[in-house]
Parts: sequence; C-alpha cells; structure tokens
Amino acid sequence: MVIDLHVHTTKGGYDSILSVPQLIEEAEMKGLDGVCLTEHNCVWSREELERLSSNHQIALLGGMEIETDLGHIVVLGLDRYISGIHKASGLRRIADEVGGFLIAVHPSRRFFDLEDLGVKPRRSWSQAIEEALSLPILGVVDEIEVLNGCCTEKENLLALEVVRRVGMRGTAGSDAHSVNGIGCFVTLFEREIRNEGALIAELRAGRFRPARRLPDGQSVPV
Repeated sequence: MVIDLHVHTTKGGYDSILSVPQLIEEAEMKGLDGVCLTEHNCVWSREELERLSSNHQIALLGGMEIETDLGHIVVLGLDRYISGIHKASGLRRIADEVGGFLIAVHPSRRFFDLEDLGVKPRRSWSQAIEEALSLPILGVVDEIEVLNGCCTEKENLLALEVVRRVGMRGTAGSDAHSVNGIGCFVTLFEREIRNEGALIAELRAGRFRPARRLPDGQSVPV
C-alpha cells in the first residue's frame, strides 16, 4: 500500500487550507491507497474517519502531531490530547501505556539555517551527521521521518543518514497543508492497512519503507 503518513487539514489549525474532500480527491487522483491525518494537537475520531472513508477506496488514518520539548513527534494510537504530552518523556510514557507508536517528524528541519545565513561556520557532512545523531529525540521515538515535503533535500538526506546509522527504517510523508505536494513522499507497506491499529502493527513489524513519488505515479524507495 502507498500511504502519505503526514498530512494536515483545516481541522488541525490555522496553517492548513486543505479540506478533507480536497484531500480525498487529490489523493485518489494520484493513486494513493491511504493518508494519515496528523493534525496539530488534536485527532480525528475513529468513527469520523471510518465514515469519511466508507464511500471511498482510500483509507483515512488518524494521528496527532505534538510539538514537544525535544521536537515535533507524530503519535499514533491516542484518541485525544492528554495533558503533559508536550514533554517528550510524558508522550513516550502515555504511548507505551496505550500501545502507541511515535515518529520524530522533520527532525533535521532548519538544521543548516545558521550556516546558510553565514551566522555559524559551515560544518562538514560528517560533523553534521554526528551532531544529528546526538539529538535527544532519537532516544524517545520508535521511528524517524526521513522524507518530508516541507524540508530541503539536504535536510532529508541528513535524516536518512541518521536512520541508517541507528538501524531504523524511516518513514515518509508530504506534510501537505494544501493540495500542493500531497503524495510527493510516501511510505510503502507490504500489507493492506485500513485502520490505525493495522498501521501501528505494520510499523512495529517493520514491513514498510520510505519512497519518493514521481509525477507518473511511480514510487521509488530510498
């Protein structure tokens, strides 16, 4: 299955102009099998997602993106925002209690900004990798997003290198907030997924890989 694991709709806050009907239409047109709605600090109910998916082939899955003290983390398996999960340690504890799954998203975003602006000396690639490997968020999550549609190529390459060094597989998603970019990066799954429980199970089993989505609809794993 081809799933965009990181999308925001207008339900998730002021920064998205993407409605669910627009999302479904665009995702189906691009041949996606599923989309994970990772709203900021709120989550769709499973009943809502099942109702919205019932008249379509595409699977709508629920997640929640939390801005924690260590960075942004998508949590799967929570049905509501819980006090204290803005702390990564608290989020980890709650996720463990409910059998959830945590993904560090865009962990390398703005990693090179001060260098590009000339504020800091430019690091070598090996130095950048070593610094990225020391990020505390890596010790909290189950997986790392390595392809993000709102990151630069260099930022994505750094996240991909980190995943290879720590022995994870890496996920991918567009981080779309409008119809632009939906499905540009996707996660390929070996088995069918129609709900959040199945998504978590397949992630835990490691039956997935990140991929780029070409204009002709072909998915190219990285």
